Amino acid sequence: MHCKLSTISRHVFLFIVLLVCAYPLFWMVLTAFKLEAEAQAAPFALPHRWVLKNLTKVFSSGDFGHAYLNSLLICVTSVVVAVAFSACAAFAFALFDFKGRNALFIAFLLGMMIPVHVTLIPLNLLLGPQYLNLKESLWALAGPYIGFALPVSILILRGAFSTIPHELLEAARIDGCNAWDVFRFVAIPLARPAFATVIIFNFLTMWNEFAFALTLLGPDNATLPIALNNFKGERGMYLSETCAALVVVVIPLLVIYIFAQKHIIKGLTAGAVKG
Repeated sequence: MHCKLSTISRHVFLFIVLLVCAYPLFWMVLTAFKLEAEAQAAPFALPHRWVLKNLTKVFSSGDFGHAYLNSLLICVTSVVVAVAFSACAAFAFALFDFKGRNALFIAFLLGMMIPVHVTLIPLNLLLGPQYLNLKESLWALAGPYIGFALPVSILILRGAFSTIPHELLEAARIDGCNAWDVFRFVAIPLARPAFATVIIFNFLTMWNEFAFALTLLGPDNATLPIALNNFKGERGMYLSETCAALVVVVIPLLVIYIFAQKHIIKGLTAGAVKG
């Protein structure tokens, strides 16, 4: 009886947490289908009349579509490069014994302790016309995005690679595989949950990033967080249009997360327990 009450109370608590977390998304979707006057007058009420005008305006906006493609291009490119570099480094840290391995690994982890936004001023100067001359181009974001993705990616992938049984690695070497073949045909397939975690985590972080995009990009190379500012009038934000744009941005991410959540949990726990 006590166990049943404990289970019921736990489920009730989790349901309440779900409602609290899901309500902002629910409100956003409802507001996207309201007229602006209704959204301003009764922001928490159900729509009296469901309209598609806001979504139509978002899809017909050339600036928003261009920003969507910019975000997709820079995020995909940065994630691919970051995952490739971090996978090679994590494999070496997990399975090779070389001088200075632990010190170098700790040096990478120290990058997680640096608040990313304290680097905005140095990066603004480095990417400016006096040095690399990349500022105001879309590729000004690639370096910061890749660099700040490496520490956490290496940490997760190293934990996954370290759980691979040494017997499998030795069997692969006996069959004639070199280190690169072991990495490609043994380590990577066995660490797929960790790779899914790293890819999704980094993609979401870059997709939602605002401060670096605002500082380093020019007016013709906006990303989605910057483009959302365009749904702002003289008297404030247009609630209905902004929520419609947010729906377009968020729904694909929610779908990806729902289908990949099992891989994320497995990837985050990889290396936590060794048999």
